[in-house]
Amino acid sequence: MKSTTYALVTPSYWMDVERCRFLLETAERWVEPSVRHYLVIANRDLHFFRPMLSSRTTLIVVEDIIPRWLFRVPGLRRFWLSLRTRPVKNWILQQIVKLSLPSAVAEDVLLYADSDMFFIAPFDPRQFERNGAVPLFAESGQRGLLPEHDRWQVACAKLLGVEPESEFDINYVGQLIWWRRQNAIAVVNRVQEATGRAWQQAIAPLSGFSEYILYGLHSDKVLGTASGHWQDEIVRTLCYWREDPLDVAGLESLKGKREPHHHSAMVSAKSSTPMSYIRQVFASP
Repeated sequence: MKSTTYALVTPSYWMDVERCRFLLETAERWVEPSVRHYLVIANRDLHFFRPMLSSRTTLIVVEDIIPRWLFRVPGLRRFWLSLRTRPVKNWILQQIVKLSLPSAVAEDVLLYADSDMFFIAPFDPRQFERNGAVPLFAESGQRGLLPEHDRWQVACAKLLGVEPESEFDINYVGQLIWWRRQNAIAVVNRVQEATGRAWQQAIAPLSGFSEYILYGLHSDKVLGTASGHWQDEIVRTLCYWREDPLDVAGLESLKGKREPHHHSAMVSAKSSTPMSYIRQVFASP
């Protein structure tokens, strides 16, 4: 029986280069060596990331995996232009990139890790397999806590051609999100069938959308027991989501909240917490 293959996937850009560098360093230290790491980078930012390449780290160019009708104009940073839709917001484009990546690689399971995440303990994805199934992050009990997820769920349900839920209480959005590559390809095929348009064209004009909710809904509502996932409600990344910067004392306090199930940590890039502080606190055990 063929063993499951795994890869980390990190879309990043020039402003997060030092955070991405730290993620790669911690992956080299803590992640099982057979796990490849793909950095997904727009062409104009490649020179920042080429020095990070290694035997396990590969660059994938954004423009090579998205349609040619999506493109950038020099000097325009907040949007990508489109020949088929209105201009596309960067964060929607990044989600299109994540959904495009499975068709460009060969590994069975992709683990999406943002640049501001980093590993703090040994991590071998094979240890999470249950009779061949892998985790699907699905945190319940979130009703009313994350109202934007209700809107995103409605948008994703329409894309999949399934009935939206009036009260959505499952959170599929987190850190180190597991996707089966074949499932992710099936997701975008389903969107094309349900909307009658290229899936990128269906998603590009949206103002509110989550690729993780799209994948989660497809796994639960369309594939069901055939998804190859088991539902994991544990938040395994120690997270700081606020936009206020942390000093060393604040980072030490965050580190002090670590529990045995935390294999990684995340200090939001939006907090502008200095990387020197993060390294000082988290680079050693």
